[in-house]
Amino acid sequence: MTNTTTKVHHKTDSHGAPALTEEEVREAVEGASVPVLLMVLYQVTGDESWIGPRFAPSHFRGVSPRPTGDIAEADQRVVRDAAVDAIASLLAHRRPVLDLHNVRDMEKAASFFLGEPIDRRYAAILTEELRRRSADSGDLDELPDVTPPAGACAIVIGMGISGLAAIHLLQQLGIEFTVFERGADAGGVWHQNRYPGAGVDTPSHLYSFSFDYRDWDRHFELRDELYEYFNGVLDSLDARTGVSFETEVVSAVYDDNTALWTVTTRNRDGDLDTHVANMVISGVGSLNQPKLPSIAGREKFEGLQFHSNRWPDGLDLTGKRVAIVGAGASSQQISPSIAPIVEHLAIVQRSPQWVAPFDQFREEVPAAERTLLQHLPLYRAWNWIGLFYQHGDKIIDALRVDPSWPHPERSVNLRNDRQREFLTGYIESALEGRPDLIEKAVPDYPPFGKRMLLDNGWYRTLKRENVDLFASGVSDVTRSGLTLSTGEQLDVDVVIWATGFEAARFLSSLEVRGEGGLDLSKAWDDDDPRAYLGVSIPHFPNFFMLGGPHSLPGSGSFMYFMELQARYLRDLLAEMFRKNITAISATEDSTNRYNELVDTMHSKTVWTHPGFATYYRNSKGRVIFVMPFLNVEYWEMVRRPDLGDFDILEDAAVQQAR
Repeated sequence: MTNTTTKVHHKTDSHGAPALTEEEVREAVEGASVPVLLMVLYQVTGDESWIGPRFAPSHFRGVSPRPTGDIAEADQRVVRDAAVDAIASLLAHRRPVLDLHNVRDMEKAASFFLGEPIDRRYAAILTEELRRRSADSGDLDELPDVTPPAGACAIVIGMGISGLAAIHLLQQLGIEFTVFERGADAGGVWHQNRYPGAGVDTPSHLYSFSFDYRDWDRHFELRDELYEYFNGVLDSLDARTGVSFETEVVSAVYDDNTALWTVTTRNRDGDLDTHVANMVISGVGSLNQPKLPSIAGREKFEGLQFHSNRWPDGLDLTGKRVAIVGAGASSQQISPSIAPIVEHLAIVQRSPQWVAPFDQFREEVPAAERTLLQHLPLYRAWNWIGLFYQHGDKIIDALRVDPSWPHPERSVNLRNDRQREFLTGYIESALEGRPDLIEKAVPDYPPFGKRMLLDNGWYRTLKRENVDLFASGVSDVTRSGLTLSTGEQLDVDVVIWATGFEAARFLSSLEVRGEGGLDLSKAWDDDDPRAYLGVSIPHFPNFFMLGGPHSLPGSGSFMYFMELQARYLRDLLAEMFRKNITAISATEDSTNRYNELVDTMHSKTVWTHPGFATYYRNSKGRVIFVMPFLNVEYWEMVRRPDLGDFDILEDAAVQQAR
């Protein structure tokens, strides 16, 4: 393998953007977040009064924004006026008086900013991220001082988010690589999912890499912009020439004698080829293998049918009778988008979902705030900290099971029960006047048991005259439509299967064989994957994963966790190179200990509640998709690799010297 890549360090500030005038600064400040401005003022001036009681902002409530922090209007004016000079100082490249690199200082500052006391361990994360994200350069990390051995090369599988994170870490180490992507372009799920209404339910400024800032149009961005962003990241990394698109990885086989991996690929013409590398990094996603229900007669339907993940290009549903099977995230984005144009929409719902109010649905980021986010890394960093906390560990208490809670059938603890009351009230208000819909729309399981969805017009759609909601399963597919388990017959022109993915079957799209020819699918019993930290698997040396089992956040930023894992893997590889280690894989002991901890902690979360089905669990009922940890707990686990957790194959020369 001869592909060579170029290490690129690109800017994350306003590189190339014209300087702001004083008038532009004043305009920007008027639309800025007051709590974020307070933190900028505090760091720039070092004046403790900016984080005193007078300006104390409110805490976050749910996923709603808090642009003013509920601070008195007169005090907001004081903050905005003072911020003009502080921002001018930053734009003149003067260093802030305070850097907040001390955890104690961050604990005090962040507790003020977030409106509630934070754990000191959490302050350590924020200290690290403030330093990284307020830097003027895209080179945000202290890179390992190490040179990879001659000929070191890697194969990366997948060109989605994990694949991009893998490219970045390999470039930081100077390792040659080739990427194989079965799709025609980069972007992963944002290349595959082209259905109308597709978008992210995580704030856009959390759903982007720290090393590649994007000036987002919306608070929660839509599919086309996300697809464009991730392709832009690939181009910023100057790595597109190292990617073979429309090339599927068929197998990856480890050779015990050479400690090398042979990867077999199939191109668009069906031709097979083999490639050899020292290591393989899997960026294979878990939400890319469509899951279709085992229902008799699907082949009999004479109309158009497809999975939501395989939306036909150029499809026009105007005037069509459409059935969409499923009421999860995809269905709740598709249905409001197509309901206005179809003749009739039948939504077939196996079970209802908890859906939260969505104040910022399709809301654009104000131009003033975009100006500050683009030009001021310090403002951008504090904005990220607020979003990270609001959408991360702040909600985790609502997911923990209280064994003494007297109403386990409806909720798992007091806070979870209050969430249930709030969300039920929201549903009843949104569907006022339609008791028939309310009965079908209120779940009977605890909130957060399944992925919490955001209301992008779902309830408004259910009330439309041309929409019917059926609380039923599908028992049969006929030539003209669907037969429901209630016996009702739906005659339709189009069936959309919004029925999810084979989420539990990690790496099921390829054959992977490790030491002694060990078959990974058999080692994992098909859908019971076990790995150490979601990154390494016993007996599969130098086969690594980003986004592996039990390494995806149950709350918070997916992008942050991919970067965490990438930095962990980068530092692990650096240790290998320093110590002349040829190959490495997690020990059975470290993997078993990690998985025992995962299972024990999962048993205390809402995700193991018996009252519902979720793609988080496998066929045995084991939660395998998300991790049960606080963000800070996983951060502590992957902060520094410990070679004691791995089986090691040393370089032959080192072994001989001993």
